[in-house]
Amino acid sequence: MDFQDLLRDARLGEGTAFAELWSRHATRVAGFVRVRGATDVEEITSDVFVAAFEGIGRFEGDEAGFVALLLTIARRRVVDEQRRRSRRVPVAPWEAEDDVRTVRSVEDDVLDRATADDLADHLGRLTPEQREVVTLRLLTDLSLEQTAQVMGKRVGTVKSLQRRALDALRRSLAGEPDNRHSSSHSEATS
Repeated sequence: MDFQDLLRDARLGEGTAFAELWSRHATRVAGFVRVRGATDVEEITSDVFVAAFEGIGRFEGDEAGFVALLLTIARRRVVDEQRRRSRRVPVAPWEAEDDVRTVRSVEDDVLDRATADDLADHLGRLTPEQREVVTLRLLTDLSLEQTAQVMGKRVGTVKSLQRRALDALRRSLAGEPDNRHSSSHSEATS
């Protein structure tokens, strides 16, 4: 179904239109939320769609603009969650299964986490803004313009951040040392 038809139907309160919008974009929003470090991905993803659907009558634009709106809301929700988390002491609930020991090898654990941990490690070497650009551009497949809109930055700034991020990722994947801190240190001492 064409996006404008979906939008019209959603404005009329048609449940099938909302379901289709969810179906088309929930995975992208959840992936973005997950990469941004949210702990409750499903709840935030749901909140994003509730907020977008509540304001659907005011939305003007195409499907790409709707995706940008969803990711803008998602970005704000993740920031809110991170602020809440930083203000409270984490409490781990005790579970009876915690006392049951399973025998797993270190290799099993490493293999289970290798891909996600490697990606997180390489992304962790980027600045927060570079990480956000990579997430929006590559993992959620937004255009430069949409990424700029979500981040509240100019397109040229997004291009520059992306170029520096990809250069840093290339160096990181090649095992080259991170020279960000040493070059600024050497400039400060000269």
